[in-house]
Amino acid sequence: MDYDDRERRFGFVRARLRLVAAEDGGTTTGVWDDYRPNWGVGERLSGDGLIAAAPITVEGADAIAPGETGIVHLHPMYWDAWADIRVGQSITMLEGARIVGVAEILEVVRRPEVEPG
Repeated sequence: MDYDDRERRFGFVRARLRLVAAEDGGTTTGVWDDYRPNWGVGERLSGDGLIAAAPITVEGADAIAPGETGIVHLHPMYWDAWADIRVGQSITMLEGARIVGVAEILEVVRRPEVEPG
């Protein structure tokens, strides 16, 4: 996938991602471009967690190893779920129900109301 084109057309979320160490229950492989986790982006009115998909690209490196921190771009599949995301907010990165990382939002770049398909 051409994420540069996707960013120009649909926007992205830039974040500082800290991965949980493998020995603490995090992923054993780390993350790389086109890694596709789910994200805990808020709460539904019912109080249940709001989970949304967004593949990532890693800024300035090939990958981020377990227990390490790096800058990533998140590419929301549908912006509706990301409507309340704000700079300074922390969101969780999930593999199933397991928290494998925490991202601090650094920048939100929204584009015209066109959803990726």
